[in-house]
Amino acid sequence: MVRPRAVTLEDGRVKIEWSDGHVSVFANRTLRESCPCALCQGEANPFGGSRMLPMVPDVPSDVKATGYSMVGLYAIAFAWSDGHNTGIYPYDFLLGLCECEKCVGK
Repeated sequence: MVRPRAVTLEDGRVKIEWSDGHVSVFANRTLRESCPCALCQGEANPFGGSRMLPMVPDVPSDVKATGYSMVGLYAIAFAWSDGHNTGIYPYDFLLGLCECEKCVGK
């Protein structure tokens, strides 16, 4: 399993260096808008029927990651300048969102 070696929070982006040598880059806003938490993506309705809608307003254009923490051996949780911090980003999810030249060119 590929794991992060280093996570760097830059002004306009987040950079993750992985154990296999790959370096992922993510625009802050793209990563924040992709937050997989139930508040941002909605969740199953406990009473059946369609999914409950997300409850978060639009993400500010100048949002940036202000901190992060590792979640077990499978994910990273980011804190965002808009106050949001409940998203847990699994490693495979992050790799699928990678915006580096190699991944975007696939």
